[in-house]
Amino acid sequence: MDSNKKEQADLNLNNNGVVLMVDPSENDSTLSLKDLLYSVLRNLGIVLIVAVIMGGALFAYKITRKSEDFNALDTTVKHAGESDMDYQQRIQKIDRARDIATAIDKVNMQINFQRSYLTDSVYMKINPDNVYESRIQFVITLNGTAAEGADKALVSAYQNAVYAGTFLDEYAENNGYKADYIKEVIWIENTVADSSVLSNEENALRVASITVKVYGPTEDYVKDVTELIKEHLTSESTKLNQTVAAHKIAVGAVQENSKADASVRDNQANSTAKLENLQKQVTGFNDSLDQIAKDLGLSGKEDLLNYFEAEKEAAVTGTSVADNAEPVSFMGVMKPGIKYGIVGFVAGFCVVTVILVLAYVFGKKITTQAQFFGKFKNVKKIGVLKPLGKRCGFTVSIDIKSDDDSKMSADNIAKLVANNYSNLTKDMGKVLITGTGDEKATKDAVKKLGLKGDVKLNMFGDPDVLSAVPGYDGVVLIEQRKVSLFKNVEGEIALIENAGTKVIGAILI
Repeated sequence: MDSNKKEQADLNLNNNGVVLMVDPSENDSTLSLKDLLYSVLRNLGIVLIVAVIMGGALFAYKITRKSEDFNALDTTVKHAGESDMDYQQRIQKIDRARDIATAIDKVNMQINFQRSYLTDSVYMKINPDNVYESRIQFVITLNGTAAEGADKALVSAYQNAVYAGTFLDEYAENNGYKADYIKEVIWIENTVADSSVLSNEENALRVASITVKVYGPTEDYVKDVTELIKEHLTSESTKLNQTVAAHKIAVGAVQENSKADASVRDNQANSTAKLENLQKQVTGFNDSLDQIAKDLGLSGKEDLLNYFEAEKEAAVTGTSVADNAEPVSFMGVMKPGIKYGIVGFVAGFCVVTVILVLAYVFGKKITTQAQFFGKFKNVKKIGVLKPLGKRCGFTVSIDIKSDDDSKMSADNIAKLVANNYSNLTKDMGKVLITGTGDEKATKDAVKKLGLKGDVKLNMFGDPDVLSAVPGYDGVVLIEQRKVSLFKNVEGEIALIENAGTKVIGAILI
């Protein structure tokens, strides 16, 4: 980065929290973030009053509206002026809304399950272009004297051992899987039973076989699960030898490979599409509830849903909503009312704060000394008097923190400003005191400070003041908060400089 540019960028924010609006060399205004914050805090009372009013207004609106909505949804009462047909139609709409709300709850449960499945499922983690697969063939051998159907019973028992056993739980927990989702990618196929062969001793043997197929996202995963299945079925054989029939089970063959599988891709896409379809169903249900709410004159579907919740509360107590109207309706009304009240308070607080910020940044009048001397950086600060008008203790403390006031007494501040003025003008013969503030307030300040000089104010109202400027050795500006306009002060300084007379500094009252 160019060193000159870096130096300029560093100057755009100084240690006092003052943001330079442009390059300092251009002698333009600066904005003090600290003073901006204090300016907002100075008007905190107004901010809170407006926020409370807006919060209270929305609270009152909502609880009034809520009471009306509660009555509109009470099907036990026929409204005044409501015909029998209108009454029946209102009941039908409310019953339909209740059914839709129940359907939404059920679909939302399915959505939560489907989201969990898409996140945790082993199957969804498989790359369709690189599916790892293993096939394990287990051969079950029975003596020819075994009871008829024993081979089928054994095959069924081993299948159940794979699908229903808990042998995968520990592996699942240690590797961040769910055991049920591991079993989802295990298939048992190619079951063969009732086959007979003759041994060399011509003893008949009955043979059955099952093939267990395992899919997975990685080679290690498939090998681990395959090994667990082999160990589990081997251990199960001891129990089944006693409970079903004497037999032997052995691994006939194990095949491992990876492949691209279009069916996996299609099934994954279908699972994602299922979630989307469920979400569309909920959207459609919500649209239907909004329409029913509109037909019933309600503010929205939330009124219907809240009322149905109130029905559930009443059902718990064994009463109807009408019988339980007082406690249910009170909470049903107050909760949304408080919510709206909070929203109104926050909205009011934010709106007024933004207005105050905009007024500070783009306002036409000078409100603080930081604004004035930030805008006119080449004007020396002679002094700042205490703000005029009545102020509460909070405002005074903010003014002191923002350097717009001091803990010093008004008399001591006046003496300090007067002495500084005297020091700056001691070598000058004639001094002009001018400004664009209120004439009476300015002259009172001159008198209080005991300033020596000719007081000629408002050169825009009296152009003859400007003609006299070249005859003075220096000019002192006295400007007033909340009265003097930035553009007038700027024009005033420009005219004085055009006359060739030095601006000694400024006093802010």
